[in-house]
Amino acid sequence: MVSVDPSGRAVLAALLDSVPMTRPELARRTSLSRPTISEVVRRLIDSGLIVDAGVRRGRPGRIPTYYRLSPTAGYVVAVDVGGDNLRVAAADVGGTVCYEQRQATKATGASRVAAQASRMIIAASKAVGERLGPLRRVGVSAPGVVHADGRTMSVARNLGEEGLFDLLTPLEERIDAPIVLENNVNLAALGERWRGHARDVATFGFLAVGAGIGMGLVHNGQLVRGAHGAAGEVAYLPLPGSVPSDQRRGRGREQLADEAGAYGVLAALDAHPIWPGRRPMSVEELFAQAATGVPAARDLVEAEARQLGLTIASACAVFDPELVVLGGGVGHNPLLLPTVRETVNTYVPFPPRIETSALGEAASLTGALFVALEAARAELLGTIGGPDGG
Repeated sequence: MVSVDPSGRAVLAALLDSVPMTRPELARRTSLSRPTISEVVRRLIDSGLIVDAGVRRGRPGRIPTYYRLSPTAGYVVAVDVGGDNLRVAAADVGGTVCYEQRQATKATGASRVAAQASRMIIAASKAVGERLGPLRRVGVSAPGVVHADGRTMSVARNLGEEGLFDLLTPLEERIDAPIVLENNVNLAALGERWRGHARDVATFGFLAVGAGIGMGLVHNGQLVRGAHGAAGEVAYLPLPGSVPSDQRRGRGREQLADEAGAYGVLAALDAHPIWPGRRPMSVEELFAQAATGVPAARDLVEAEARQLGLTIASACAVFDPELVVLGGGVGHNPLLLPTVRETVNTYVPFPPRIETSALGEAASLTGALFVALEAARAELLGTIGGPDGG
């Protein structure tokens, strides 16, 4: 039986999260004695998990040796599966991104999308595996509700799936590494907490507004998933003034707040009777015209911002977040912020801070990297045995 080595885990954890460190610095960081540090460093070097990083000259006294995570300790791959695009990134277990690729989503349906995603994962592995070591985890971000088993999904119309389906099995058949599957908006929230506006925020929401709308909720640093994995599905909020479902346009059958997504914006644009000059053909063109001061465009953007503000206000009444981050193809536009903030401040007794995502379109991919790294690091730390155990 391999014995547990908390000292080794503490030293490796310190090197996972920081720049190269000397033995005295590791002793201060971990509160371990210097003799213990020396023994642990020796064993971690022998195991191939850390390496001598050289010396740093220019300081008085003894020249110290620095240690860092081994460049061949392994890597993770993240995949963001979208209805329009597939994005893939690879990072070493220290978190440094070293590979990225993006392709248009070429098919619909879980098995076909999984096949394309698998090819991209394999391409990433071929590009970095020889120099980074083994593939330790794959993190997958997908649109739709991920149920409690971590495998079954539903409500993923962007992928052409209406009912229950399994995205994980066809990936596992092609990829020789453990895979972590999570909802894309939940991962956008985790990405924002890792490398965005929510780094020091324990309770916050990430409102993603793209083709549709959804919210990732984090409370005390943990995702809130709900009983069915559907917490944050704000597209179903019964907001006042919404169009009845039988009169809605677009692909979704969501009840109300989904009008704030791109399909709802485009439907409102089509319904606008008179347009000065060239009518926008996309949401991007609408926002571009609003930015130049076209009154009709500004009116629609204002209406969109008020709808988002009502959505956030409704969520705040239940969740009470400190921060709400706006992201997604529609939501990241800074033109929305003033009216969103004004609307939320009008309805919420304790209004949260509201910001546009610091990560932009990379938010979900960043979150997928985060969960893959967390799992890979936990596995690495779990493999460290004591002096007699390995």
